[in-house]
Amino acid sequence: MLIKAIVYLPLKPDKAKRLNLPVKLPVLAEDLPEILDENHIPVNIIIRGLEAQYEISKDQYYKSYLIYFYYEKVKEALNENNLTEAEEWLGKVEQLERDYRYDFFKGVILSRSGDYDQAEIFLRSSTSKNNYFALGHYELGNLLRSKKEFEDAILEYKKAFESDKNFLLPLLRIGDCYMEMGEVRQACDFYQTAIQIDPNFAQAYARLGVAYNILQKYDHAENSLRKAVQIDKTDYLSLFNLSFTLSRLGKHFEAMHILKDLVEKKPQDATIMNEYALILRKLGFYEQAKDFIDRAFEINNNDPSLNYNRVLLTLFVDKEEAIRLSEKLSSPYYEKMEDLITFLRQWRPVDVPDFISDKVKKFKPCMEKGEINVQKLVDLLENEDRINMVKNGILPATDTEIDTVQWLDIVMFIILASNDDPIKMEKNVTKVAVSLYGSGIMLAVAITLMRIFLHISAHGNFDLQSFVNDVVTDIQEYHWQFAKRISELENESFSLEELHLNGIKKGSDFLIELLKILSIDITEEDLYLIEDNLMKEIYLIFQSIRR
Repeated sequence: MLIKAIVYLPLKPDKAKRLNLPVKLPVLAEDLPEILDENHIPVNIIIRGLEAQYEISKDQYYKSYLIYFYYEKVKEALNENNLTEAEEWLGKVEQLERDYRYDFFKGVILSRSGDYDQAEIFLRSSTSKNNYFALGHYELGNLLRSKKEFEDAILEYKKAFESDKNFLLPLLRIGDCYMEMGEVRQACDFYQTAIQIDPNFAQAYARLGVAYNILQKYDHAENSLRKAVQIDKTDYLSLFNLSFTLSRLGKHFEAMHILKDLVEKKPQDATIMNEYALILRKLGFYEQAKDFIDRAFEINNNDPSLNYNRVLLTLFVDKEEAIRLSEKLSSPYYEKMEDLITFLRQWRPVDVPDFISDKVKKFKPCMEKGEINVQKLVDLLENEDRINMVKNGILPATDTEIDTVQWLDIVMFIILASNDDPIKMEKNVTKVAVSLYGSGIMLAVAITLMRIFLHISAHGNFDLQSFVNDVVTDIQEYHWQFAKRISELENESFSLEELHLNGIKKGSDFLIELLKILSIDITEEDLYLIEDNLMKEIYLIFQSIRR
């Protein structure tokens, strides 16, 4: 029998306690030259020395340390997802002792192997041997959650938290369970509890932001997601979710900047690139939008919705190519695109009303092949800070909070001047709104004004319920709160005398009142009630194109 020489490395008590080592650490003599720093002794050297010591002494004192370091090797193997090695180290533990820790790690290995039934048996055994083992209850909760047994999972997570009030992951997982159960408000309660305990818990802020997005509480979502990325600047998923939130709040430029940075950091992520392309379209950068949607398609050509977006964005740059690409769409996207293409083919421009034709002609020189030249347009306008920048060829790529009726008549004239082609109409309206206002609310207002024109031109009349059903989902993409105001009109009843038609200062208020007045039958005798010239002019334009 080969006798192994053991030397005992003396450690100061405080160092031994910090490193969880015996004050006299047994080390094989052959391993001694490998110890270059007493503060960083390799685990394998510690284990070989403890194994040799226990083999000759069977001392329970050294046995407890040996088992501890076996478990450290089990954890190390699990962290590397090396289940075979983890099983081997756990086998060494089994030869010495089987306690609640053995059952726990056996359950974890079985769970990762996909044997959930056996894993549950071992994890329940672990927690029955030590009912205050927080990690055991937590892993059992994870297992039950993976089996969609949410109520039982929540019970285990609660036991985990009760066992260790500093262990906050169980609160996060309880919230996740409620999210999967569709009980989003209850999920928020647990995410908020975790944040109250640890105000720097980035994951809780991130989850809370997602929950608020689902609840359409976008202001709250913005605050939570900003906090998440402030704490963890590498949390790209929260940045992506924040871009969605900001877009719903009408902060499209900031959302665009976030997505641009994400595309640069994750150039092979087709989902991010798709969203970047969509927001470029929203802000009027159509050629760039097509470039990026094509790149997204090259990365992932198996996503039907991405393929649809590719055809849609191509439509704004090359109509014939878009029609050709549409033939490869799958259902229901093929039918949806076919309806749009049919609408475009059947579109017939309306005659500009005589009473407004001179004003519309004034803007014709700003059009080049049917598309607006914004710099020529702003040359017709009085000097203001934003207008002056656009005149100098600079488009301020920052969000504003402008909400005004100023220039809405120009938007209306551009709609009329562009009505040969609905695609060019949208491009022109978007570019004008982005250039003149730079705000999400006014972009939504301009798009809604255009959609009213298209609705009346296509149907020959205005039906509020039909209009709301047609446009609200689209307008939500520009400004959710404004779209909500439009959708709420369905549940209102109003008469001409009750409308606020005069002295309106905000563009959003103007559009809401315009929708109301369009849904009411007004006689010529009643027109005197509309003292506001802009409201009367736009109302009469729409009245003139009704059939």
